Amino acid sequence: MNVEKLAQIQLEYQWYLQHEKRLTYETCQLYKTIAEQFITYVMNNSEKLYLRNNWTLNDLSGRIVQIFLENYSKKRNWKDATYSSYEKSLRSFFRFLNTGSLTDKNPLQNYKFRDLLNNNEFIKRNDASPDKINSLINSPCSGDPFELRDRILLELAYSTVWKTSQLARIQEVNLNENDLLEIKMYSEIKEVPHLGINNDRLEQYKNHLPKLDERESFWLNNHNKQINLNQLRIIIRKQLKPIGLDLKKLREIATQQFQNNGADIRSVQKLRNLKKIHRFQSLIDSDYEELKRKFSESHTRNR
Repeated sequence: MNVEKLAQIQLEYQWYLQHEKRLTYETCQLYKTIAEQFITYVMNNSEKLYLRNNWTLNDLSGRIVQIFLENYSKKRNWKDATYSSYEKSLRSFFRFLNTGSLTDKNPLQNYKFRDLLNNNEFIKRNDASPDKINSLINSPCSGDPFELRDRILLELAYSTVWKTSQLARIQEVNLNENDLLEIKMYSEIKEVPHLGINNDRLEQYKNHLPKLDERESFWLNNHNKQINLNQLRIIIRKQLKPIGLDLKKLREIATQQFQNNGADIRSVQKLRNLKKIHRFQSLIDSDYEELKRKFSESHTRNR
């Protein structure tokens, strides 16, 4: 986007606010500043937002505006009033662009922020922040095999964005030489991006397990028998209860983090096994390094 053209648009927008909308000087300055912050954010993050090199104002969508709002809200710990003020200001900016024939349409005209949209493209903001989830996962863990088992289960649920039914099928988990998780599930092995798994904890848990050919599952009870699906759900719920989450909300927050930082919806849908996209396929069949880069950039936890 041409910088000089953007500067000219900003001047026209300021005139529009002062003379057509007849807003106070303070409000005009606020709206102008917010528009500048948004445009600057887009210019600095155009690659992560998957905009083409020669993007124009017509390429800006409600999705991009929401990513901007969520990122700024998280970094600056906004109150609801601040979020609403920014939202109102950007609606005004896009209305100006459209009425002034600077864009073909107004992408915010019917866009609903903070709502859970179709296809899980955006997730309603949760009271529990990703920081709380990370603190829970990274909190000290004893060497008790069942405490290790429960923590690894929670960590995999968050890092892989898998359903409990998928987690229940796991027989073995290893970290391969490419720094990817190799997850054995009966007759197949899936390679999954490594999104922050504590490998020391994983290996410590595996040391307590019988050999692979001597057990039925990766998740065993005190009799070395496979834990059923319902019991796995109970284990996860128990750990999430102190921070007010369930497995569904946990997966939603992880998905939101991917999307807020630019991971494309199709890649996230593959991980989540959503019905709108083909059933979960081995990521070996994809351009794996590209997926790994997207998810590594978008995930909030650092190894």
